Amino acid sequence: MPKQRGRAPDTIEQDFLDAIERLKAGLPQHPKHKEWLKKRGSVPISISSVAREAGRARGLIAAEDSKYQKVRNLVLLEAGETGIEPGNRQDVIADLRAQVAELRAELRSVRDHAAYHFKMRSEAEKRVQDYRGRYERLQRKVERSAPRGPVISLFPEDEG
Repeated sequence: MPKQRGRAPDTIEQDFLDAIERLKAGLPQHPKHKEWLKKRGSVPISISSVAREAGRARGLIAAEDSKYQKVRNLVLLEAGETGIEPGNRQDVIADLRAQVAELRAELRSVRDHAAYHFKMRSEAEKRVQDYRGRYERLQRKVERSAPRGPVISLFPEDEG
C-alpha cells in the first residue's frame, strides 16, 4: 500500500523543494531518474521531473496560476527558462518583506560584532598604554640602579 501523504500545503511545497535539491545534487530517489542518471549522467530539471521526484502531480506546479508559484518559478529558473514572472503582488511583497527582515537581522549582527571588536580594541589600547608606562618606569629604574648590581626589584612595594 502506498504511503499516505498529508495535505498540508507546506508539506507539499517542501516535497517539491526537496525534490529540486535532490535533482540538483544528482541524488534522485525515483527509479526512472536513477536510470537516467546511469545512462545520461544527470537528470534534467523540469516541472515533470521535479513532480515525479516529489511523488506529486505535476499539475500542482505546471499551471501559470498554480498554488505553488514559488516552486514553479524555482523549477523554471533551475531549468534555465527566461522571463519568469513573479507571482501576484502579495507574493512579491511577502518575499521582499522577508528579505528586508533577513537583512535587518544581518545588519544587527554585524553592528553587534563591530561594537564587540571596538570594545576589545579600546581595552587593548588601554593595556598597551599601561604596559608602555610600566616599561618606561622599569627602564628608568634600570638606568638608575645599573651601578648597584644586576638584580632589580620590579615591584615598588619590595623597596624599603
